[in-house]
Amino acid sequence: MLKLSTPFKLAFLELKHGWKHFGVFVTCLILGVAIMATVNTFGSVVQNALNHEAQGLLGGNIEVRIRGVAAQDKEVQFLKKYGKVSYVATMRAMAHSGEEHTLVELKAIDKNYPLIGDLEFNENINKSDVFKENGIAVDRILLSQINAKLGDTIQLGEEVYTIKATLKKEPDRAVQIFNFGPRVMLSHESIKASKLVNTFSLVEHRYRILTKPEITVNEVFEETVKQELQSNFPNTSWRVNSGTDGNRMLKRFLNQLLSFLNLSGLSTFLIAGIGIASAVRSYLSRKVETIAVLKVQGASKKLIAKTYIMVLTLLSLFAGVVGVCIAQAIISSLMPILKGILPVLEGGSAMHFPSLLLAVWYGLLVAYLFSVPALLSALEICPALLFRSKNNVLYLHNNKAVRLSVFIFSVLLFLTLYVTAVDKLFTIGAICLITLAFCLFYLCVTAVKAWAKRIHVKKSWLKLAVGNLYRPGATTGTVVFAIGISLMVLIALTLTESNFQQRIQKVVEERAPSLFMIDIQPHQKQNLEALLKEYSPHVMMYPMVRGRVSYVNGVPANEVTVDPDIDWVMRGDRGISYSNKAPENAIISHGKWWNDTQASNNPLLSVDQRILSGMNLKLGDTITLTILGKDITAKIANARQIDYSTFQINFAMMLSQGVIDKMPHTSVATIHMENATNETEFEIVKRIAKEFPGVTTIRTKEIVSLVQTLMNHIATALSLTVGLSLFAGLLVLASSLSSTIDQRRYDVAVLKVYGARKSDIIKSCTAEWML
Repeated sequence: MLKLSTPFKLAFLELKHGWKHFGVFVTCLILGVAIMATVNTFGSVVQNALNHEAQGLLGGNIEVRIRGVAAQDKEVQFLKKYGKVSYVATMRAMAHSGEEHTLVELKAIDKNYPLIGDLEFNENINKSDVFKENGIAVDRILLSQINAKLGDTIQLGEEVYTIKATLKKEPDRAVQIFNFGPRVMLSHESIKASKLVNTFSLVEHRYRILTKPEITVNEVFEETVKQELQSNFPNTSWRVNSGTDGNRMLKRFLNQLLSFLNLSGLSTFLIAGIGIASAVRSYLSRKVETIAVLKVQGASKKLIAKTYIMVLTLLSLFAGVVGVCIAQAIISSLMPILKGILPVLEGGSAMHFPSLLLAVWYGLLVAYLFSVPALLSALEICPALLFRSKNNVLYLHNNKAVRLSVFIFSVLLFLTLYVTAVDKLFTIGAICLITLAFCLFYLCVTAVKAWAKRIHVKKSWLKLAVGNLYRPGATTGTVVFAIGISLMVLIALTLTESNFQQRIQKVVEERAPSLFMIDIQPHQKQNLEALLKEYSPHVMMYPMVRGRVSYVNGVPANEVTVDPDIDWVMRGDRGISYSNKAPENAIISHGKWWNDTQASNNPLLSVDQRILSGMNLKLGDTITLTILGKDITAKIANARQIDYSTFQINFAMMLSQGVIDKMPHTSVATIHMENATNETEFEIVKRIAKEFPGVTTIRTKEIVSLVQTLMNHIATALSLTVGLSLFAGLLVLASSLSSTIDQRRYDVAVLKVYGARKSDIIKSCTAEWML
């Protein structure tokens, strides 16, 4: 009992009488734990909400999706064998109200919608009354955008609709990074009159299924449905989702954002760790005599180690609890704002205990990692120090025990990072980067000390300053690491944000088109092109059909090994165009564009160069495309370097002319106007809306504005973590100065005895810190 109670009693006395010396230690830990807990809790809360509401967001137990052409009656009947089916179609279109025109997201529903959850309106009205007689329900924001009210009419395509309600809750409203326009909901019967939906309109046809009770929905069932559909209807491009991988884009974006925030938070934690190391060393330096006395009284290294480990553990747990409380307060205060951005969080919990416990675990690991060198060095204190001067400084040892302990805690920290990481590859890269940074800063410290030893200066005060850089117990390493890592994080964020803003600005000013038009019917092409050329000669217009990759060199698409970066090529339908003339913006990286003679012999294909590398293909290999149930095998003639961020027309795959020309298709077009004003762009939008009501026009500036707004929010979050990193750096500098204050008082006293002037001492200290 004595062996267990003695370390505890000693630790209690240390905390009772020495707590004021742990201010920097506790503050640094609270800062690090709060950041990690906030980031991890936010990610977990959103992820849990998405998983919990997966079926509600999906609209059923399972969803079958196709693009372009709706499922035939026999296909719908086949789906009904699994359970109750609800059919939903979504697309983008232009809404017109008088002189106001805006882009909206249409959603056509049937009588079974919604299968899960409730559709709610802000008005006291039944669903059946809303959607009869060309009635529609809209997002409330649309009313302000087009200066309309309930009962007013808007035109969609070639039909006029009456606004009968505003949407309050849409149970399957997908969580999106940003929306292109407000929602307009209507029935399938009424959307037919608009003539917006045709064979090659950009429409997503979704068939939600509420499965029979005896069916267990899981990944195996999802794969079974996919195989049965493919077997019975091989000419239709099916995409099946059971909710296990819903909101793919949001999850990927969220994972990447959290990875960057975690990296920034970890950097802050490591900077705080340096402050912890300095604070622990400073504290143990004050305890040199105490430890020596304990040894004289017969205390073993084991007892002393237990005592101070208990002190560090209790302080770390206290700091961890305070840190997670701060994090929880931050998350709770942000939840009302987050619910406005992500409605899926409505009704969800703002607390996630595993994330909070993980942050406390990080705090313990960092505390032990950076405290171990000082603690193990303190165990080597000799009782003979009691007979020496009162100027006691704890000198760090670099023996096997220290190296082994640091290695063990480093491995535990990195393993925790890796195991809990969402993006494993990013985490490995971050770990390597952190390790490299520490190695570089260690080399810098070594180089500075070596330089200080060799340099010769005449001024006595400067010579003293240079000597202090490499003296035993110097704070050179602490200062270099703290400032170096802080500046590294700050510069990395600043450069990233600056490069992105410059990139966006350059794209908008030099390469991005002013307007982008979709759903152009064949009979509209000539007149629309003439209208656009009244404003600028820089008009691009290309036909587009939808098709999917069926085979690659004769191998079925689902058996082809594809790099994850281009797996989107193999998922569902893709937009495909054709031309015997290379696009104006084409940068051909492999091969040459075909001529009319070559195109007349065999079908040729131009692909994104990433398809070549991602599928390990070469020129001359073949890709089979299924378009309208017809398989077309084409030989790869060339590859293009494509930059999709320019908002220009770019097709991942383009066929030679004469292969699919006679198939029904629509066209897409862009117009680039130098120094175009908003008034000019709105004038074109209004003319297109009036003369070509079925054509959807997208202003590039609006899309770029959405992207910039999103990036500004991200930059704000990252800037906050960087600001905390800099604050941690200041704490480290304050801690390093505090850790040597007793030594410096002793040095100043000795220097004054030898006749040093006050001005020389001040200049020496100032020069040391500047160096």
